[in-house]
Amino acid sequence: MSPTNRSDGAFSRYIFGTLTVLLTTYIGIIWVSPYPLYDFWPVAGLWAAVGWGGNRLGILPVILLVAIGLSVDLVSGAPVGCWPAVFLLAYLVTSIFRRRSMTDAIGVIRFAGDLIAFVVAFIFARWLIGAYLGSVDTREIIGGFLSAALLFFPLRLLFRPSSDTRVES
Repeated sequence: MSPTNRSDGAFSRYIFGTLTVLLTTYIGIIWVSPYPLYDFWPVAGLWAAVGWGGNRLGILPVILLVAIGLSVDLVSGAPVGCWPAVFLLAYLVTSIFRRRSMTDAIGVIRFAGDLIAFVVAFIFARWLIGAYLGSVDTREIIGGFLSAALLFFPLRLLFRPSSDTRVES
């Protein structure tokens, strides 16, 4: 199929992924935030960033990640631009591993790329939030990143816009 052909359902997966992330974030902020479970509520935007980064690069996922990040910034009271930067970094790290993962029939490289994207995004978010907010203890966000990483692997097929065929090395 040609990259311009939308019949493979990629566009609908982007929309469904965006709605899933926004719904998860909304539930976390409205209903879960008063409870101690909120520390372990997943940073759902990372699902989209890592999932979409595993496929071909494009402008649509970047626009959607910036929109998701800005909505998370506005709702959570984070500095504007903080979460879009974290999501775009996770998207970039995953996309770096994409080309090499195309020759990996087992999927170990894609799995490692996804894990590394979560770790790099956490380190960057911790640094960015700590730099902006100063004396705020950023260790509390580790639960959200861990739960997002653990939930990503069963949900990852929802965030892969297409299944790229493996290539011969």
